[in-house]
Amino acid sequence: MNSGHLQTMMFVLNRPEPIRQSSLLMVLSAGMGDPESMTAGLKALAAECSPPWKDRVEQLRVLLELGNTLSSALTTVREVLPEETLAAIRVAEECGTLKQVLADEAQRLVRQTSARNPMSPDFTMMLMLVAALSSIALSIVSFMMVFIVPKLKHIYDDFGAELPSTTTSFINASDWLAKYWFMTVFPVMCLMGYGIKRLVSAEIRSLSTGRSLVSAWQPRSETPMTLRLLSITVAAGHSLPETFHSILRELTPGRVTRRLSAVRAMVTAGGDCWESLRSEGFLRRREVAFLRAAERTGHLDWGLMHLSRAIQTHQEAVGDRIVHVATWGLLLIFALITGFICVAMFSPLVNLTMEQATVGCVIRQTISGGG
Repeated sequence: MNSGHLQTMMFVLNRPEPIRQSSLLMVLSAGMGDPESMTAGLKALAAECSPPWKDRVEQLRVLLELGNTLSSALTTVREVLPEETLAAIRVAEECGTLKQVLADEAQRLVRQTSARNPMSPDFTMMLMLVAALSSIALSIVSFMMVFIVPKLKHIYDDFGAELPSTTTSFINASDWLAKYWFMTVFPVMCLMGYGIKRLVSAEIRSLSTGRSLVSAWQPRSETPMTLRLLSITVAAGHSLPETFHSILRELTPGRVTRRLSAVRAMVTAGGDCWESLRSEGFLRRREVAFLRAAERTGHLDWGLMHLSRAIQTHQEAVGDRIVHVATWGLLLIFALITGFICVAMFSPLVNLTMEQATVGCVIRQTISGGG
């Protein structure tokens, strides 16, 4: 099961997912400045859905009719839009560019959905695959060591076969595992099951919130969102220190926020914004040169948005390659483990069969010669 399958499942279950979120953003953008039109659009959107998505849209409509701002209403109604989109909406409200940002975010979610290769699982799905295959492999190996290996051991003992050191070590490990399975196999299986459950929850949450597992501690993972928010505030003519203050309020506390706080301090002290972002790991040297060129030509907001899309596309492509390499590597490891078990346990059986066949041929030849 990959991200495309999870997204389809979420759509069927009326859970937040990119296509449904994009539709909501388009309704909000079209009704901006016209409360009656927005109310009618939200009612029509809710009528097309079933709970729980319908209930959330209705709750959002009621909050807006009561006079709440869009950002506060969306924050109150949880799990409606990705956290990156909520951050862009809050910053856009401060800058007065909300209508345009809503339309841009709707288009971004649609592009993100259509650009995703349904056959390419993301990092979370790779971890789920590793955990699932590891659980299956551990179950098979444990079954062989607890039930199959003792029977083979009795066969070898009955025939008095001489066992190689590899087989002897494997049989000793099997005896120990059969005796203390409750201290080894059972806790590991429970831990893997819990890990798979958490990973599935994280994957579903990442589809609805836009947050990956590494977003809290890897600065580069937050670069696309940071550049998008910078683009919004630069287009509105806000200063860079104010911009970083707004962005910091939207990020999950962690290593990224500490690094971005350092960037804000350097910019406030008069340092170069783009060099500060590069020194803290958010930008590369060529990207800094691109932003300076866009700044000189007066198209900095466009340059920031374009670079944000380019970095996000590159990160997704790199993630796909890592997933494919890791998947094949995982299959190779399991193949090697299976081959080792087969060689360790069945090579003595093959040797024993050949020895018995040789002895049988000698006996038959002796009997024929005596006759």
